[in-house]
Amino acid sequence: MIPLLLLLLVCSGMALSLVRIVTQETEYMRETIRLRQLETIVQSFMRTALRQEDRTGITETVYQTEPLFPGKEPVNIRVAVHRDHSVGLRFLQVTAEDSRKNEFALRQCRVDFPETLIQSVLRNSFALAGGAEQGGPEEEDGSVTSTSDGAVFPQFSAEEIAVWASTGFPTALELQRDGLSGWMYYSRDRVSLPKGLTVQGSGIFLFADDAVFADNSVFTDRIIVLADRNLNIGSNVRLEKALLLCQGKLTVGTGSFINGAVLARQPVNLGNQTVITVDREVLEPFHSIISY
Repeated sequence: MIPLLLLLLVCSGMALSLVRIVTQETEYMRETIRLRQLETIVQSFMRTALRQEDRTGITETVYQTEPLFPGKEPVNIRVAVHRDHSVGLRFLQVTAEDSRKNEFALRQCRVDFPETLIQSVLRNSFALAGGAEQGGPEEEDGSVTSTSDGAVFPQFSAEEIAVWASTGFPTALELQRDGLSGWMYYSRDRVSLPKGLTVQGSGIFLFADDAVFADNSVFTDRIIVLADRNLNIGSNVRLEKALLLCQGKLTVGTGSFINGAVLARQPVNLGNQTVITVDREVLEPFHSIISY
Protein backbone atom coordinates (compact mmCIF):
# COMPACT_ATOMS: atom_id res chain seq x y z
CA MET A 1 0.00 0.00 0.00
CA ILE A 2 2.78 2.43 0.89
CA PRO A 3 4.64 1.90 -2.42
CA LEU A 4 1.37 2.62 -4.24
CA LEU A 5 0.94 5.90 -2.33
CA LEU A 6 4.52 6.87 -3.11
CA LEU A 7 3.92 6.13 -6.77
CA LEU A 8 0.78 8.29 -6.74
CA LEU A 9 2.67 11.14 -5.05
CA VAL A 10 5.48 10.94 -7.62
CA CYS A 11 3.01 10.89 -10.49
CA SER A 12 1.03 13.84 -9.10
CA GLY A 13 4.30 15.79 -8.64
CA MET A 14 5.28 15.07 -12.22
CA ALA A 15 1.86 16.19 -13.41
CA LEU A 16 2.11 19.46 -11.47
CA SER A 17 5.57 20.07 -12.87
CA LEU A 18 4.28 19.47 -16.37
CA VAL A 19 1.43 21.92 -15.79
CA ARG A 20 3.88 24.54 -14.56
CA ILE A 21 6.11 24.03 -17.63
CA VAL A 22 3.14 24.33 -19.99
CA THR A 23 1.88 27.42 -18.13
CA GLN A 24 5.31 29.06 -18.25
CA GLU A 25 5.69 28.23 -21.92
CA THR A 26 2.25 29.65 -22.68
CA GLU A 27 3.02 32.86 -20.77
CA TYR A 28 6.35 33.17 -22.58
CA MET A 29 4.57 32.85 -25.92
CA ARG A 30 1.98 35.45 -24.87
CA GLU A 31 4.76 37.82 -23.78
CA THR A 32 6.60 37.32 -27.08
CA ILE A 33 3.45 38.10 -29.05
CA ARG A 34 2.85 41.26 -27.01
CA LEU A 35 6.43 42.48 -27.56
CA ARG A 36 6.18 41.85 -31.29
CA GLN A 37 2.96 43.83 -31.37
CA LEU A 38 4.68 46.73 -29.60
CA GLU A 39 7.50 46.64 -32.15
CA THR A 40 5.04 46.65 -35.05
CA ILE A 41 3.08 49.57 -33.59
CA VAL A 42 6.22 51.67 -33.01
CA GLN A 43 7.57 50.97 -36.50
CA SER A 44 4.25 52.00 -38.02
CA PHE A 45 4.05 55.24 -35.98
CA MET A 46 7.67 56.09 -36.82
CA ARG A 47 7.13 55.66 -40.56
CA THR A 48 3.95 57.76 -40.44
CA ALA A 49 5.62 60.55 -38.45
CA LEU A 50 8.56 60.75 -40.86
CA ARG A 51 6.25 60.85 -43.89
CA GLN A 52 4.19 63.66 -42.37
CA GLU A 53 7.12 65.73 -41.10
CA ASP A 54 7.64 67.83 -44.22
CA ARG A 55 3.89 68.43 -44.64
CA THR A 56 2.55 69.07 -41.17
CA GLY A 57 5.55 68.83 -38.84
CA ILE A 58 5.86 66.59 -35.79
CA THR A 59 4.48 67.43 -32.36
CA GLU A 60 4.70 65.62 -29.05
CA THR A 61 1.61 63.59 -28.35
CA VAL A 62 0.25 60.51 -26.56
CA TYR A 63 -2.08 57.92 -28.05
CA GLN A 64 -3.84 54.86 -26.66
CA THR A 65 -4.53 51.90 -28.92
CA GLU A 66 -7.40 49.48 -28.78
CA PRO A 67 -6.76 46.52 -26.42
CA LEU A 68 -4.29 44.05 -27.87
CA PHE A 69 -4.47 40.28 -27.80
CA PRO A 70 -3.59 38.22 -25.92
CA GLY A 71 -4.57 39.84 -22.65
CA LYS A 72 -6.84 42.62 -23.94
CA GLU A 73 -4.38 45.21 -22.65
CA PRO A 74 -4.31 48.80 -23.92
CA VAL A 75 -1.04 50.25 -25.17
CA ASN A 76 0.13 53.84 -24.71
CA ILE A 77 2.09 55.40 -27.58
CA ARG A 78 4.32 58.42 -26.84
CA VAL A 79 5.76 60.57 -29.61
CA ALA A 80 8.53 62.74 -28.16
CA VAL A 81 10.32 65.49 -30.08
CA HIS A 82 13.43 67.41 -29.07
CA ARG A 83 14.85 70.29 -31.10
CA ASP A 84 18.10 72.21 -30.86
CA HIS A 85 17.57 75.18 -33.13
CA SER A 86 21.16 76.42 -32.90
CA VAL A 87 22.39 73.64 -35.19
CA GLY A 88 19.02 72.54 -36.60
CA LEU A 89 18.85 69.21 -34.79
CA ARG A 90 15.57 67.35 -34.48
CA PHE A 91 15.30 64.12 -32.49
CA LEU A 92 12.22 61.93 -32.70
CA GLN A 93 11.41 59.05 -30.36
CA VAL A 94 8.36 56.81 -30.54
CA THR A 95 7.69 54.56 -27.53
CA ALA A 96 5.00 51.93 -26.95
CA GLU A 97 4.26 50.64 -23.44
CA ASP A 98 1.63 48.20 -22.22
CA SER A 99 0.10 47.85 -18.76
CA ARG A 100 2.75 45.29 -17.80
CA LYS A 101 5.46 47.93 -18.37
CA ASN A 102 6.77 46.15 -21.45
CA GLU A 103 8.30 48.86 -23.62
CA PHE A 104 9.74 49.28 -27.08
CA ALA A 105 11.19 52.48 -28.58
CA LEU A 106 12.78 53.73 -31.79
CA ARG A 107 14.69 56.97 -32.40
CA GLN A 108 15.62 59.04 -35.42
CA CYS A 109 17.67 62.20 -35.86
CA ARG A 110 17.56 64.86 -38.55
CA VAL A 111 19.77 67.90 -39.07
CA ASP A 112 18.56 70.90 -41.09
CA PHE A 113 21.20 73.55 -40.59
CA PRO A 114 19.79 77.04 -39.85
CA GLU A 115 20.22 79.71 -42.47
CA THR A 116 22.57 81.77 -40.30
CA LEU A 117 24.99 78.86 -40.03
CA ILE A 118 24.75 78.06 -43.73
CA GLN A 119 25.50 81.65 -44.73
CA SER A 120 28.47 81.81 -42.34
CA VAL A 121 29.96 78.75 -43.97
CA LEU A 122 29.08 79.68 -47.56
CA ARG A 123 30.98 82.95 -47.25
CA ASN A 124 34.04 80.82 -46.82
CA SER A 125 34.80 77.17 -46.18
CA PHE A 126 36.78 78.28 -43.12
CA ALA A 127 34.83 80.73 -40.97
CA LEU A 128 36.11 81.92 -37.62
CA ALA A 129 34.32 83.66 -34.83
CA GLY A 130 37.79 84.40 -33.43
CA GLY A 131 40.86 84.46 -35.68
CA ALA A 132 43.55 82.24 -37.16
CA GLU A 133 47.03 81.64 -35.82
CA GLN A 134 49.97 80.91 -38.13
CA GLY A 135 48.07 82.15 -41.16
CA GLY A 136 45.43 80.29 -43.12
CA PRO A 137 45.27 77.16 -45.23
CA GLU A 138 47.01 77.06 -48.59
CA GLU A 139 45.38 78.61 -51.63
CA GLU A 140 45.40 75.68 -54.04
CA ASP A 141 42.91 73.39 -55.76
CA GLY A 142 39.98 75.61 -54.83
CA SER A 143 40.82 75.91 -51.14
CA VAL A 144 39.88 79.13 -49.38
CA THR A 145 41.84 81.17 -46.86
CA SER A 146 40.51 81.76 -43.36
CA THR A 147 38.29 84.67 -42.44
CA SER A 148 36.36 85.98 -39.46
CA ASP A 149 34.04 88.19 -41.47
CA GLY A 150 30.38 87.62 -40.64
CA ALA A 151 30.84 84.33 -38.83
CA VAL A 152 27.93 83.43 -36.52
CA PHE A 153 28.69 80.50 -34.24
CA PRO A 154 25.75 78.30 -33.05
CA GLN A 155 25.12 78.09 -29.30
CA PHE A 156 24.83 74.34 -28.78
CA SER A 157 25.37 72.28 -25.63
CA ALA A 158 26.74 68.76 -25.94
CA GLU A 159 25.23 67.64 -22.64
CA GLU A 160 21.74 68.79 -23.60
CA ILE A 161 21.93 67.08 -26.96
CA ALA A 162 23.50 63.95 -25.45
CA VAL A 163 20.25 62.84 -23.81
CA TRP A 164 19.10 61.76 -27.26
CA ALA A 165 22.39 60.40 -28.61
CA SER A 166 23.97 56.94 -28.37
CA THR A 167 24.79 55.78 -24.84
CA GLY A 168 28.27 54.48 -25.63
CA PHE A 169 31.10 55.77 -27.80
CA PRO A 170 32.58 53.07 -30.07
CA THR A 171 36.10 51.84 -29.51
CA ALA A 172 38.84 52.36 -32.09
CA LEU A 173 38.53 48.69 -33.06
CA GLU A 174 34.77 49.04 -33.58
CA LEU A 175 35.25 52.18 -35.67
CA GLN A 176 37.88 50.49 -37.82
CA ARG A 177 35.90 47.27 -38.21
CA ASP A 178 32.29 48.44 -38.35
CA GLY A 179 32.57 52.09 -39.38
CA LEU A 180 29.82 54.61 -38.71
CA SER A 181 26.20 53.58 -39.18
CA GLY A 182 24.54 56.96 -39.68
CA TRP A 183 23.83 57.82 -36.04
CA MET A 184 25.08 60.32 -33.44
CA TYR A 185 27.99 59.18 -31.27
CA TYR A 186 28.47 60.98 -27.98
CA SER A 187 31.40 61.02 -25.57
CA ARG A 188 31.32 62.78 -22.22
CA ASP A 189 35.01 62.04 -21.62
CA ARG A 190 38.13 62.94 -23.55
CA VAL A 191 38.50 61.01 -26.81
CA SER A 192 41.81 60.23 -28.48
CA LEU A 193 41.51 58.20 -31.66
CA PRO A 194 44.71 56.31 -32.55
CA LYS A 195 47.07 57.00 -35.43
CA GLY A 196 46.36 55.52 -38.82
CA LEU A 197 42.67 54.88 -38.17
CA THR A 198 40.51 54.51 -41.29
CA VAL A 199 36.76 54.90 -40.72
CA GLN A 200 34.04 54.37 -43.29
CA GLY A 201 30.39 55.39 -43.08
CA SER A 202 28.63 58.60 -42.10
CA GLY A 203 27.61 59.93 -38.71
CA ILE A 204 27.69 62.74 -36.17
CA PHE A 205 30.35 63.03 -33.46
CA LEU A 206 29.32 64.91 -30.32
CA PHE A 207 32.21 65.67 -27.97
CA ALA A 208 31.65 67.17 -24.52
CA ASP A 209 35.39 67.10 -23.72
CA ASP A 210 38.58 67.44 -25.76
CA ALA A 211 38.88 65.21 -28.81
CA VAL A 212 41.89 64.13 -30.89
CA PHE A 213 41.97 62.69 -34.41
CA ALA A 214 45.55 61.39 -34.44
CA ASP A 215 48.03 61.52 -37.33
CA ASN A 216 47.27 59.72 -40.60
CA SER A 217 43.62 59.13 -39.76
CA VAL A 218 41.14 58.92 -42.64
CA PHE A 219 37.35 59.39 -42.59
CA THR A 220 36.08 58.39 -46.01
CA ASP A 221 32.44 59.52 -45.80
CA ARG A 222 30.36 62.36 -44.43
CA ILE A 223 30.86 63.31 -40.80
CA ILE A 224 29.58 66.18 -38.67
CA VAL A 225 31.67 67.06 -35.63
CA LEU A 226 30.14 69.08 -32.78
CA ALA A 227 32.93 69.83 -30.32
CA ASP A 228 32.09 71.54 -27.04
CA ARG A 229 35.76 71.97 -26.16
CA ASN A 230 39.10 71.61 -27.95
CA LEU A 231 39.47 69.63 -31.16
CA ASN A 232 42.88 68.47 -32.36
CA ILE A 233 43.21 67.20 -35.92
CA GLY A 234 46.64 65.61 -36.33
CA SER A 235 49.08 65.73 -39.23
CA ASN A 236 48.30 64.09 -42.58
CA VAL A 237 44.68 63.51 -41.60
CA ARG A 238 42.10 63.26 -44.38
CA LEU A 239 38.46 64.18 -43.77
CA GLU A 240 36.86 63.55 -47.14
CA LYS A 241 33.50 65.19 -46.38
CA ALA A 242 33.35 66.93 -43.01
CA LEU A 243 31.65 69.80 -41.24
CA LEU A 244 33.52 70.81 -38.09
CA LEU A 245 31.87 73.05 -35.47
CA CYS A 246 34.32 73.70 -32.65
CA GLN A 247 33.55 75.81 -29.58
CA GLY A 248 37.02 75.38 -28.07
CA LYS A 249 40.41 75.72 -29.70
CA LEU A 250 40.85 73.98 -33.03
CA THR A 251 44.28 72.69 -34.07
CA VAL A 252 44.99 71.13 -37.45
CA GLY A 253 48.38 69.51 -38.05
CA THR A 254 50.75 69.70 -41.00
CA GLY A 255 49.65 68.38 -44.36
CA SER A 256 46.06 67.60 -43.37
CA PHE A 257 43.16 67.82 -45.80
CA ILE A 258 39.58 68.74 -44.95
CA ASN A 259 36.94 68.70 -47.68
CA GLY A 260 33.80 70.48 -46.47
CA ALA A 261 33.68 73.38 -44.05
CA VAL A 262 34.95 74.50 -40.65
CA LEU A 263 33.37 76.92 -38.19
CA ALA A 264 35.34 77.77 -35.06
CA ARG A 265 34.61 80.08 -32.17
CA GLN A 266 38.15 80.53 -30.82
CA PRO A 267 41.48 81.18 -32.53
CA VAL A 268 42.65 78.31 -34.71
CA ASN A 269 46.13 76.88 -35.14
CA LEU A 270 46.74 75.59 -38.67
CA GLY A 271 49.82 73.61 -39.64
CA ASN A 272 51.81 74.15 -42.82
CA GLN A 273 50.31 72.85 -46.06
CA THR A 274 46.90 72.42 -44.48
CA VAL A 275 44.22 72.43 -47.18
CA ILE A 276 40.51 73.08 -46.62
CA THR A 277 38.33 72.84 -49.72
CA VAL A 278 34.72 73.85 -50.17
CA ASP A 279 32.07 71.14 -50.35
CA ARG A 280 28.55 72.47 -49.96
CA GLU A 281 27.13 68.97 -49.64
CA VAL A 282 28.18 69.02 -45.97
CA LEU A 283 25.40 71.58 -45.43
CA GLU A 284 22.70 69.38 -46.90
CA PRO A 285 20.12 67.93 -44.45
CA PHE A 286 21.37 64.87 -42.60
CA HIS A 287 18.98 61.99 -41.88
CA SER A 288 20.14 59.36 -39.43
CA ILE A 289 19.16 55.73 -39.40
CA ILE A 290 16.23 54.63 -37.25
CA SER A 291 17.87 53.34 -34.11
CA TYR A 292 16.86 51.44 -30.98
